Amino acid sequence: MSINLKRPIVPAIAIGMLSGRTRLLGIPKERVQVVITLPDIFEFNDALYEAIEFFKDRAECFIITSSSKDKCGMLIEKYELRENLISCEYKDFAKIFNMLDEDKSLKKSLMIIDTNCQITHKDVL
Repeated sequence: MSINLKRPIVPAIAIGMLSGRTRLLGIPKERVQVVITLPDIFEFNDALYEAIEFFKDRAECFIITSSSKDKCGMLIEKYELRENLISCEYKDFAKIFNMLDEDKSLKKSLMIIDTNCQITHKDVL
């Protein structure tokens, strides 16, 4: 795959996950990166869970939320998710990717980053 000069290149950013580990976003990888931002983690639903499970071998998923760790813990328990899937550290990410609304709240979005670290799809919902 080659670089498309019409697509933005993602800056590398370290994201602290609930597991305590840091994951890197925006570095070349073998799989595409899917970033979902949810202002309220309880917007996560069965369809989203099924999509993440279906594509887990082809896509590396990140869920970034402004919800509390307690709320995230309840969701992790309900869906038996890995703690390295969710991050509550949204401020740096939101600033870099312009994901804050006029009230400085996190916007709901979906972003797909290809293996060359280019944004191939970005929807702010």
